[in-house]
Amino acid sequence: MFGFWVVGDPEGKYARVGHVVLSQEDYGKYFLYFLAETPDLEAVMWNNFLDWLCYLPQEYKVYHYAHYEKTALKKLAEKHKSSDELQRFQDHLIDLQRCVDKSVIFPLYFYSIKDIAKSSFVNFKWRHAKAGGGQSIFWYEQWLESRNRQTLQDIIDYNEDDVRATECLHLWINEAAKNHKFKHC
Repeated sequence: MFGFWVVGDPEGKYARVGHVVLSQEDYGKYFLYFLAETPDLEAVMWNNFLDWLCYLPQEYKVYHYAHYEKTALKKLAEKHKSSDELQRFQDHLIDLQRCVDKSVIFPLYFYSIKDIAKSSFVNFKWRHAKAGGGQSIFWYEQWLESRNRQTLQDIIDYNEDDVRATECLHLWINEAAKNHKFKHC
């Protein structure tokens, strides 16, 4: 699954491919995702994602946290196929972990997106108390066995919360940068 929190597209012109969940509270923002409901649909999901890249403008930024997204993109491109648009997309990736590592010291034991976003600094709340990478893998295995739509929805909700948490961290970094005169992300 690839999920994106799209900002600044009130007309939804970049939402022509994939599944879209409109935000009720954030005008011009929405959650767009690509999902392989079963492993044999992974190539279809990947092709839909590559098709979506053609709709993106020339200039944009894709904020993420840590190496997972880059690693997943590389593996899927090697397994299925790549494209010029994918290379351009990868060139637009901005790793917020690097921004944090260069600019901020949090009084936390761990610097995962979950730990930072849940901290009193960013104060983001996931919908599911058990939310996490390991839990999402467990949910997916449950989904494959049971085909319970609520289990699949839990995975989608978790991914949406992750991308929203990434935006919250990005906004927090930029606000802190203004107040403390360090580099914005």
